[in-house]
Amino acid sequence: MANANACVSAFVSTSLASPYCLSNTSSHPVSYPLYHIPRPSLLSLLSDRHLSIAAPFLVYWTLSIIFHLIDISHIPYFERHRIHDLEETRTKNRRVGVGEVVLTVLFQQVLQTALGLVWLVDDEVESGPMRDHAADIARWSLVVRKGVRRIVGGQEWMSSVGGEVVGEGVAEWVYWWGVPACQLFLALVVLDAWQYFWHRVVHESNYLYRKIHSWHHLLFAPYAFGALYNHPLEGFLLDTFGAALAHSIAGMTTRQGIVFFALSTAKTVDDHCGFMLPWDPFQILFGNSADYHDIHHQLGGFKKNYEQPWFRYLDYFCGTQISREEFEQFKAERKKRALVRAEKEKAEAEESDPNLVA
Repeated sequence: MANANACVSAFVSTSLASPYCLSNTSSHPVSYPLYHIPRPSLLSLLSDRHLSIAAPFLVYWTLSIIFHLIDISHIPYFERHRIHDLEETRTKNRRVGVGEVVLTVLFQQVLQTALGLVWLVDDEVESGPMRDHAADIARWSLVVRKGVRRIVGGQEWMSSVGGEVVGEGVAEWVYWWGVPACQLFLALVVLDAWQYFWHRVVHESNYLYRKIHSWHHLLFAPYAFGALYNHPLEGFLLDTFGAALAHSIAGMTTRQGIVFFALSTAKTVDDHCGFMLPWDPFQILFGNSADYHDIHHQLGGFKKNYEQPWFRYLDYFCGTQISREEFEQFKAERKKRALVRAEKEKAEAEESDPNLVA
């Protein structure tokens, strides 16, 4: 144990990169990935718990300011990628002022902070960044070697020195990359599912829509810092509690939560930014984009594209997905029906009153 402690102490004091360190729990040196920062908290003046609470706030307003500057700059390049033109944005959003939007978002973030202080705790020594990683990897190595023996056989080789090295190499990858990636993916899936079904409920209940969800739809042409403009109850239930629940179900550490909360907040802001930017990583990687969600804010799209903020599989399987092409076709057909109806009403009026004929 003294050897392990000396190893960790040397590691903390010399580098934050990826040194190798012999542990008394294994004959194979443990390789630390670049993202691993072996100290109790990422920032010396702020615990990981408090950073995980502050990160969504900082990310939200930083990205919102960036998109707002893009919005008001009227640079031709960005104007070509604007979803709604300026006049449409002004006329469609005039029912709610910018000041009201900002104050409502800040109030939701106060509730978000309060839940974070109650829900989140600093990682325990045995589960946090300073835990005995070598011992954990050694346990994963046993699981890997047993799994390989069951699948492909080769018990004698897997029990040899070479098999042990291969097993521990795979175990390190699983431990540092495989498991965290699966946890993050699970958290994203849980958050999407939570938001999809609650979002659908508040749309399909006329009462809940009128009293609660209609707040968010006052922004017919969404913009970045209006992403969390919601009724406080909806904001707490869908966004704040949903993220905390996903973090818990995925079994994430507090430090992993910093990444998850920051990414989810950034994605939500991006989905309401009002621009389709060809280099935007969120819009490249995910079909659930600003354009996809914008359709949901338009007449005819209210009961489509519920899923937020990451994927589209629930919309697809539940029959609530609509593409931009389908939506534009729907609008064209609706306009055509309106013109036909207007012509029919005009003809009927002229037939009943000949004096109306020019």
